[in-house]
Amino acid sequence: MNPIRKIIGLFLIVFIGLPVLFAIIWAAGLTRAVVSPAFVSDVPQKIIAAVPDIADEIMAAGRNPDVVRDPRARVWFEAAAKVGTTPRELLIKTGLLGWMQGELVRALTDVGDILRGKREPGPVSIDMRPLKKALLSPDLDEYLLAVLKNLPPCDQAGLQEWARAAEEGLERVDLPACQPDLGQAQAALRARQARIANDVRDEIPIFEDVHFPRFGVTRTATMIVYSLFLIPAFFLLGGSAIAARTREGFFKWSGVSVLTGGLLSLGAAWFVRNSVSFLMRYAHWSQGREWSSGLGPLVLEKTRWAASLMLNQLLNPVLSVAGAVCAVGLILFALSFAARPTR
Repeated sequence: MNPIRKIIGLFLIVFIGLPVLFAIIWAAGLTRAVVSPAFVSDVPQKIIAAVPDIADEIMAAGRNPDVVRDPRARVWFEAAAKVGTTPRELLIKTGLLGWMQGELVRALTDVGDILRGKREPGPVSIDMRPLKKALLSPDLDEYLLAVLKNLPPCDQAGLQEWARAAEEGLERVDLPACQPDLGQAQAALRARQARIANDVRDEIPIFEDVHFPRFGVTRTATMIVYSLFLIPAFFLLGGSAIAARTREGFFKWSGVSVLTGGLLSLGAAWFVRNSVSFLMRYAHWSQGREWSSGLGPLVLEKTRWAASLMLNQLLNPVLSVAGAVCAVGLILFALSFAARPTR
């Protein structure tokens, strides 16, 4: 009878309890991450604040042949540099920087306050009209025209490439690094900007019909997802109770099973975080022209910190939840020594 009890208990633990525990650990960790004010509000605000510096650094580095190896791409960077307007100044002139640091930050701050429970839950949306206005700004038109004027003259083949690109709407085309027919090119650019602006909604809702208690969305979601740990606990503790005949055996079985589930989740989260970081650092396997020219690695180098910040903010809660589960498993296993019968 004892072997049958162990088989049944082992089946409940291995095939039901551990998979459910693994899933709940990830669900709890990711839920904590995506509803945390840091992930939704604070981290994006840090990235927004760094956008002008990133744009200026990319523009400055793009003219270096050791960084961007494609001469055609460097011609574009040189033409933009001759305009005398930095990306930061262009963002300010068009109003795009004001929109990011004003409307966008305000909406993210409101979301963070709702998640923290500092304000009543309610509708929050991002007004995209200033962004659409920036895309159609005369300052942007003047800047693009000035860049085109600074390009070297086109030969007949270059003019034909520009004409074909203008007919196709400048979508998914590699524009030649030479000066086109300015009127034709400017008309195509304006049409492209208008299409992009029309595709953008006037408002993007973040929260709609929110029905959460006043003490915060984060706490509510965390309480709900943590209550799900009762499901794997039922199977793990139940399987341990069936497999063990003594209190000492029960604590050993339950401790080892809980510790195993925590270690599996901990290892998986660590592997995902480090493998993604590795791919971001050594992503030169991409066959796109931007990678072979050096432009892709340049952009990745300047923005990798932001991606790593978001990734860590997303996976660190999974690691902390898995670590807490491991601690519970160690405590249960330690209790098995205290539960030994006195001889």
